[in-house]
Amino acid sequence: MTQPTLEAARKLSEWRPPLGVLSVFLGFDPADRGGAWRTELRNGLDSILETQQEAEHDRRVALRATAKRLTERFEDGDLRPPPRGEVGFVEVSEKEGTEHWFGTSAAPVAGACVEFGVDPVVAPLLDICGHGAARGVALLSSERVRLLRCAEGSLEELEDWELSVTMLDWRERKAQSANNPARAQGVSSSGHDQFEERLDHNRQRFLGECGGFAARRLEKDGIDELIVFGPSRDRESFESGFGSPQAELTPGGDQDLISVPTGKLTDVVSEVVGRLDEERDRAVVERALAGAKGGSRGAAGLQEVKEALAEGRVDHLVFDGAIGQEGESLIRGAMSSGARVTVVREEQAAALHEAEGVAAILRY
Repeated sequence: MTQPTLEAARKLSEWRPPLGVLSVFLGFDPADRGGAWRTELRNGLDSILETQQEAEHDRRVALRATAKRLTERFEDGDLRPPPRGEVGFVEVSEKEGTEHWFGTSAAPVAGACVEFGVDPVVAPLLDICGHGAARGVALLSSERVRLLRCAEGSLEELEDWELSVTMLDWRERKAQSANNPARAQGVSSSGHDQFEERLDHNRQRFLGECGGFAARRLEKDGIDELIVFGPSRDRESFESGFGSPQAELTPGGDQDLISVPTGKLTDVVSEVVGRLDEERDRAVVERALAGAKGGSRGAAGLQEVKEALAEGRVDHLVFDGAIGQEGESLIRGAMSSGARVTVVREEQAAALHEAEGVAAILRY
């Protein structure tokens, strides 16, 4: 199933089906043998049909037909297979209309299972794009590098490079005369030191070359961040060859993970990804609020941010994902002007409370 992207969210923000759209957010818990999500979907559709009883005839007929098709789509009697969630946008139409479906490895964060409106509800999709985007993960040791892809909590091994070291490149020389044991020891030590220097040089060159290989692979796969685990010296050598104009290299920690099986890395990597996301969200919120307070490159509050959007001055919009339709209108304004959008929740959302749940970093 198609993975959500920022470009898909942008196109959806401009979509206006004539009779409206049903936005669907489903999460599947493998431990739920009763299929509670299916009941939640039916209840949500019933509620929409009830609230639209006074709508014009064509819309009522189209809503009933669309709700029926949606129910039938998921009447398979089984638990949904991976992915763990689905997000869908279904045109309200008496006959089959346009549909857009996306799979997610985690349940979408949304306040309702299904919503009806004249526009798609895209905030949950942006939330997934912002916090579930694919990242590269590099595990380093002095003689081996593993490159993985992390997307929405799952890991996939991409590359595994290993330095080949031939120990026969160095042999201990024996002195021609045993009359001077100290001199003989000096020759041995010198030879060993030279070998160690060459070996260390080859290791660091190997790491630099792997950095270049990793950068090219990430660019090919459209991944714009690489999280690197390993000793700081090895990270420096790896970074020296990375040099990607598109992807950002982020230290993940000094842990030695090179021999850990992929299946046992998920928790470690997910914890680091979560921490990095929190730090970035916090930085965006703090920068926007500080700019607004200083009267410079920031705006806070619905009215102020709306005015900045109308003037095309917003560079980065940040808002509480729980503010509902107000957030949707802000998203459309931001995406139409090419601004970045970050949806925050919980601790970072609380920081926006006094700003009515919304702030922005301005271009000028």
